[in-house]
Amino acid sequence: MKKFLLLSTIIISITSCSISKQPKFKYVDNIMVKNISVRNITLKADAVFNNPNHLKGKLSIEDVHIFVDNIDVGTISAQEFDVPSKNEFIIPLEGTVSLSKVYKDNKNSILGSVLKVIQTDSLSIQYKGIIRYHLGNFSYPYAIDKTQDISIK
Repeated sequence: MKKFLLLSTIIISITSCSISKQPKFKYVDNIMVKNISVRNITLKADAVFNNPNHLKGKLSIEDVHIFVDNIDVGTISAQEFDVPSKNEFIIPLEGTVSLSKVYKDNKNSILGSVLKVIQTDSLSIQYKGIIRYHLGNFSYPYAIDKTQDISIK
């Protein structure tokens, strides 16, 4: 009887603390130009997740690229983020782009982008890459691919 109670206690402990579901990536929202200067543009967005588990974890941003009018203008670098248990949470995706680097790398296509901005007062911003969830040895990638036209008025 003691062995049965010990075994059932262990099974209940393991199953109640296990990951029933991985955290869910919901969407990317609030893509916007945070700051514009003569040399740089800072872009910002929010990645929204929901963790239905009691266990926490960490999210790391891996190779998320920012595209402006289909031109790869840079990547987002950030520290790991703590994942709260049983909660919806937001990960800020922010990156600063050097305008001189964009112009130097994309001389032909940047002119078309500048003309488009002058005509429409908007930019097409795309965030594309991987955000990875970590919990111990367990890891799960979330593919991010969100495009939004933003006004720069």
